[in-house]
Amino acid sequence: MEALYIIGRYDLLEDHLGLSVENNLHKIFKRLNSVASDRKALYCVFAGMAQEQADELIRKRLSGWYCPEMGRPLEETFVRNLNSGNYKHLITKLFEALLEEDRETLASYLHPFIIRASCTPSLAPQKSQTNEENYYPLPTCYPHGLCIIINIKSFMKPRGINDNIPLSERHGSDIDKERLEGTFKLFGFHVMHFDNPDYEKIHQFFKNLRVNPRLAIVSCLAVCIMTHGDEQDIRKLCFSQALLNKPRLYFVQACRGEQALRPILLQQDTCTVTHVESDCLISAATVKGYSAVRSQTEGSWYITDLCHALQEYGHILPIKNVLQKTRHSLKSRMGSMNNTYVTQLSEDKDTLTKDVQLVRAEKEYFLDGILDLVRLELMEKLLQEMLEEALGELESSG
Repeated sequence: MEALYIIGRYDLLEDHLGLSVENNLHKIFKRLNSVASDRKALYCVFAGMAQEQADELIRKRLSGWYCPEMGRPLEETFVRNLNSGNYKHLITKLFEALLEEDRETLASYLHPFIIRASCTPSLAPQKSQTNEENYYPLPTCYPHGLCIIINIKSFMKPRGINDNIPLSERHGSDIDKERLEGTFKLFGFHVMHFDNPDYEKIHQFFKNLRVNPRLAIVSCLAVCIMTHGDEQDIRKLCFSQALLNKPRLYFVQACRGEQALRPILLQQDTCTVTHVESDCLISAATVKGYSAVRSQTEGSWYITDLCHALQEYGHILPIKNVLQKTRHSLKSRMGSMNNTYVTQLSEDKDTLTKDVQLVRAEKEYFLDGILDLVRLELMEKLLQEMLEEALGELESSG
């Protein structure tokens, strides 16, 4: 049972064993602590690999292991090859195989339990124990975290009781979505996005996510919300026992008031977000009572500056320091609307109990993020050239 608890199979504990996963059960398992650290490391490695990845690892790197057929769980193959004298040798072989496949984060689970050799390199710089206690645990396998992007850009809801005109489409939000996706991939996040979902779709998604065993593997949840709205539009999105004591980060691109005029090619969004649960951080695009600026051709100021700050500082500074950099960049921006200067300032609220430090992804996933961002940059340059060409034609014809 404790093994199922460690790897986050709360669905099996609840549905098949009839155990209610709540605070009392967490206290019991924490007090028991009967599973040795090396077993916990193995459980996490096994849960962190998809079946096709495990088959490939055995075929390419562990061909000397006895495996009667592919498609069997990696833990089963490990046990089939286990005898009274080779336990640490198997762990070491598995560790080396993971390194050869560039799975450093998974390998780091096993590093404390391998057979030591004088030439064995350290996987990461050592931190002092005092320093480690100030941070949430760093990711140890892929994915480092889960990033969910909710992009609501088209609306049919009237603005008011006597108003049958739907809210305008949020042009430019697709650029924000792609910039966020590429940025979070740099840090090993698995990214999912929803375009124009209704409440039922979102509710069902998070209901299914709660019992997904792979949620226990991630070290952080990030939810990016881009929408019009008011305080009724943003509901309590996600909490699972698998996320207990893990940071949950919410980034909200939306206005929180109407104190700004709408310029050409700029739109306003509206929303208010409140959240009081522990281990949460909410970063809003603007302070309450003011508008957030979004360009239809370049995306929003806030998401652009947030992503740039993450790309430059996310792997070396805690997230709250990164958000300070974001706020500083926003503060230096200035737009003109009808001869009136407009600025923007983000606002952050948190109930974090420690610092959140993001970690760069392994090479494979990092390059995916780089490619996404390069494609976006090329697209933006192309759009800018087309816009300048169109404006030039208008001027010449006028």
